[in-house]
Order: sequence, then C-alpha cells, then structure tokens
Amino acid sequence: DLMSRFTLDSATEFLFGHCVHSLNAGIPYPHNATYVPPNSATPQAKRANEFAAAFAQAQEVISSRERYGWIWPLTEIIEDKTKKPMEIVRAYLDPIIQDAIAKSNVASKSELKEKSELHVEEGDTLIGHLVNMSSGE
Repeated sequence: DLMSRFTLDSATEFLFGHCVHSLNAGIPYPHNATYVPPNSATPQAKRANEFAAAFAQAQEVISSRERYGWIWPLTEIIEDKTKKPMEIVRAYLDPIIQDAIAKSNVASKSELKEKSELHVEEGDTLIGHLVNMSSGE
C-alpha cells in the first residue's frame, strides 16, 4: 500500500503539478490489528484516501474488462462499474485541468506562440504541455 501511495503521489506531482498527498492520509491496518494508532482524519487525508481508493477501484474494473474480452459490455448492461469511482477521480482532476487551461489562456494572451514552436520548459507538467499543444478544450 505504501508503494502504491508513493507512486500515486509522485505521478500526480509530475503529471499534474499537484500532489494527492496520499502518504499523509495514514496507512490502513488489518482488521485483526491489536493496536491501531489514532488517525488525525484531516479533510485532506480523507480526500486523499477517497482518491486513492477510487483510482484503484477504477483500475480493477478496467483490468477485469480486459479479462472478459469482447464480452465485457454485457457484464455492465445495467450500470457502468467505473462511473462512481471516476466521479471521485474527476472531482479531483477537473479543477487541475481547468487551472491549466486558464494558465494557458493567460500565457497565450501575453505571448503569441505558434504551436510548432512550443517546447517543454523546465518545471512544465504533462497536463500543462498537453493544454499548450491543444486548443485548451
């Protein structure tokens, strides 16, 4: 669990410029643990746990679709199993994407660049670069 949280924190910082801080959320303990230290459940820790759990759940559903093969849509006729976890993931990512689009719009107004001349600057994130290379939508 710690390695997946570290990977999640590192990836979100690199890709989006915003860290989820899932390592700050505390580690889960097994149901039969004799001592569980008190957890300071801050709103940030709660949000990080929700994001990490939703991200993992969405990955599990998507990987099970691969195992089902071409028949996987039949297993989700009643409901899309990724809908609920992706709502949580999108709630975290949408403000980051909107912020990147707003920064790109401000930068494009101050500096007119042709898309062919765009290059990666030091400190750029993947989301910032993708927004700069696209129309911002």
